[in-house]
Amino acid sequence: MKTNKVLIQLLLLLGLAFVGLTGFTPEAAAADISVTVRSIAASKDGKSVDPKLRDIQSTLNVTFAGYTSFTQLGSQSVTMAKGKSSTVALPNRDELTLTFNGYAGSLVKLGLGISKKLNTTLRVSPGSTFFQAGMRYKSGIMILAITVKPQ
Repeated sequence: MKTNKVLIQLLLLLGLAFVGLTGFTPEAAAADISVTVRSIAASKDGKSVDPKLRDIQSTLNVTFAGYTSFTQLGSQSVTMAKGKSSTVALPNRDELTLTFNGYAGSLVKLGLGISKKLNTTLRVSPGSTFFQAGMRYKSGIMILAITVKPQ
């Protein structure tokens, strides 16, 4: 009986040592990320919201209050390993380049480049959606709704 108790304590101690050596950080827990890019046309013509955008409709209405019509043009998902880049073709013929630069604490460091118009790195919470907007598209603008999730 005493031997079992000592064995259990030893196994618990070894488990804690393993976690301490390997680190229990988001980087160790999830080496890859999944990024979903939704291209959205926003305009002041009409008053409608594409049913594909119902999950983010309230955010679109508040964030882009001057626009009354939202249509999803496309959606693409990519899985990325640390240090790797992926390119997504956009409906306006630009290219979005995403680079997974690892983690800063619990935040994902994501490089974002749009053709020769924008090049930046930002930190986002895993599971969150952020917007990149302002590119002209037909009679309005194009909005990118970008969601980052650990794999």
